[in-house]
Amino acid sequence: MSLYIAYNCAIDATTGVMAGTSYAANAKVAIQLATPSTTSIRIVEWGVSFSGTAAGAPAICTLAQASAATTSMTAHSTSTVMPIGDSSKASSLTMGTGSTAYGAVAITTNTTERQFGGALVSPMTQYEKQWPLGREPVVSPSKYCQLRINTAATYTAIAYIVFEEC
Repeated sequence: MSLYIAYNCAIDATTGVMAGTSYAANAKVAIQLATPSTTSIRIVEWGVSFSGTAAGAPAICTLAQASAATTSMTAHSTSTVMPIGDSSKASSLTMGTGSTAYGAVAITTNTTERQFGGALVSPMTQYEKQWPLGREPVVSPSKYCQLRINTAATYTAIAYIVFEEC
């Protein structure tokens, strides 16, 4: 079993620190994972944290499977979708701006097929969800796993999805 993690932001090559991604108000896709036609992914965990310094309206954060991609994103690569654990095998996800990517400014096409989870998250806190073994949702081949964020104000967020290919 190979586990991978994808973030909604780049990791600084010098310091290894993430800056997060700034999101203006309204719905957008923070992370999108595109499965190839021969591979499913099992979602093990996901989470998001915000940079807010004062109480405000909570962000609506959801994890869903969609049948079409959101575009205008920053492409992930096999160096930013990273293996974790004992494996160093590169992910077989389809990489690219309309495929496995992060940081969309809006949801360009809503083709939600299944919702895997959702939470109202305070702008001053974080949310993490880990499924019990054997109960994890599976994203079908040729589909898109999307971590979506809907905020009432502009916040910087760090979000992630941990998954295994199956």
